[in-house]
Amino acid sequence: MDWNDILKIVGTLGGIATVSAGVAAFVGNFISSRLVETHKANLSLQLETHKGELNNLADRKRLILKRQELMFEREYAAAAEFYRFFSGVIPDPWAPDLDWSDAQAHIAGDFHRHASGLKRFLIEHSASLSQTVRRTLEKAKQVANEGIFEVGYDTRGEDYDFDLTPSEGVRKIVDQFYDLLKEADKQIRSDLESGSFSGSDDGKSI
Repeated sequence: MDWNDILKIVGTLGGIATVSAGVAAFVGNFISSRLVETHKANLSLQLETHKGELNNLADRKRLILKRQELMFEREYAAAAEFYRFFSGVIPDPWAPDLDWSDAQAHIAGDFHRHASGLKRFLIEHSASLSQTVRRTLEKAKQVANEGIFEVGYDTRGEDYDFDLTPSEGVRKIVDQFYDLLKEADKQIRSDLESGSFSGSDDGKSI
């Protein structure tokens, strides 16, 4: 073997190494590009998924806020209606030197109106009240109905005389009735000031 043969072998080996290096570089670049594209595609998919989740969350939040707004409007309307009813239970002064016994006589004489008023109020606004308030007002309505029978017994079925002092039994019923209304008024104001009647110890339908 002479020098020419040796140089040919070395040249051949060098050519193969060059080709191999080129092939390796091409394959490496191809794999890297595919990995980058795959990673970008995964990131895009994750981004779209995250955007969808955020949109769904935003929609749910908007729905919750809308429901809360509607509920507060209904709660406020119920509170205003109850205040009108409650303020009408005690009659306006009609003479000087009136005391609680005079007011008791008028409340007793209006038990029919008070019971009917509470019934209408509960039918219209029950869904906007907490269970605590509903129980208190249901009890007040029941007491008012008891008062109707007690007054009827006192008057023997005759027309009620507002100028007469009610019996002790009627006065006790009046006091119980008015105390229940005061308690309901306190509960309603507390629920409304806390932001929503739904913040009480029970839930309500909308």
